[in-house]
Amino acid sequence: MRSWREREEARIREAYARRDRAGTAALWEERRPEVAMWTHRREVLAGALLRAHFGGRVAGGGALPVRCACLDVGCGRGAWLATLARWGCPPGRLHGVDLLPDRVEAARRRVPGADVRVASGWALPFEDDSMDLVSAFTVFSSILDGDARLALAREMVRVLRPGGAVLVYDFRVSHPRNPDTVGIGTRELRRLFPGAGIRTRSLTLAPPVARWLGRVAPGVAHLLERRASPLHTHGLHLIEPEGRAG
Repeated sequence: MRSWREREEARIREAYARRDRAGTAALWEERRPEVAMWTHRREVLAGALLRAHFGGRVAGGGALPVRCACLDVGCGRGAWLATLARWGCPPGRLHGVDLLPDRVEAARRRVPGADVRVASGWALPFEDDSMDLVSAFTVFSSILDGDARLALAREMVRVLRPGGAVLVYDFRVSHPRNPDTVGIGTRELRRLFPGAGIRTRSLTLAPPVARWLGRVAPGVAHLLERRASPLHTHGLHLIEPEGRAG
């Protein structure tokens, strides 16, 4: 009988394979105007949260401390790793893991010099207290088993240094037509990271609305993206785990 980890990893691989076969990944290509809008807003908010967290350790008006060690769990094709590199994180201090080998190869090409590996988030190949920032973008929502989500959160905290932070970007609510995902709200994050300080920002205008407004009224789309709105589908969370204060 397979373990919960083997079952969950196999289910995730199959879910992404179905998405690739269906061609829906094209809806999330970075060249699309609404995706560029979402990405820009996420970067603005992430930068502000990271500067607030790291405070005096940030140099030159950036978002990260000098020589910050960063790990992106479920790094995909390396979009967030590329952002961290652009923000000044040295490639040798950038790390990423993903279950899918083709995503790992794409991330390596996109961010030369970064340490990107095929690995599970439930067994991160890094030492305790080795990372200043651990991120997971639309990862927890892809894990349907609640105990598996908790195991991932604990592993992320294990590799985090004192004074470090966890950054999570994810769906706030479950999608009624997507059985492969589950919404991750602040209540669930408090279960996953008990006792942690959590700062949350609302973002990502609902994709159907963003795609339609992008064609007929792009200015309205950008306005709704910038303001807190019930039409936002995601949350960006800066998490300061208990016992990891600097």
